[in-house]
Amino acid sequence: MNWMTKAHPTGKGCGWIMEDIASKRVVGAIRYNWFARKSKCGEIGYELHPDFWGKGLMTEAVIAVATCGYQLFGLNRIEAWTLPGNSGSDRVLEKAGFRYEGTLRQKGWFKGSYHDFRMFGRLADDRPRENSRLPAEQ
Repeated sequence: MNWMTKAHPTGKGCGWIMEDIASKRVVGAIRYNWFARKSKCGEIGYELHPDFWGKGLMTEAVIAVATCGYQLFGLNRIEAWTLPGNSGSDRVLEKAGFRYEGTLRQKGWFKGSYHDFRMFGRLADDRPRENSRLPAEQ
């Protein structure tokens, strides 16, 4: 949350906290990690508490944040990455209209080792899958 509050005023990124309506409990977050203004590109990242996995909430959030990126921020391309083996997150992105574009070997360094990134991209004219929870943006 600290990163998100600092990123927005600088124009480098922005984020949203996800709250369970019934309990008012914070259950996740979704954000733009960065914007490349010249190329009209941005990257999203997200986290969701495991109690809320498999309910379609993150797919709904990714579609809403992508819509915001295209309609309000004027983006043409949005990128996201997952770690190999995270099939749930792969499905979220695919349902939200992102396409798998390849694996960047040892792209990230965290938790004491290198990690491959499975890269996904979505263009402004790509649409979510038919069975996603929200209609395609107009």
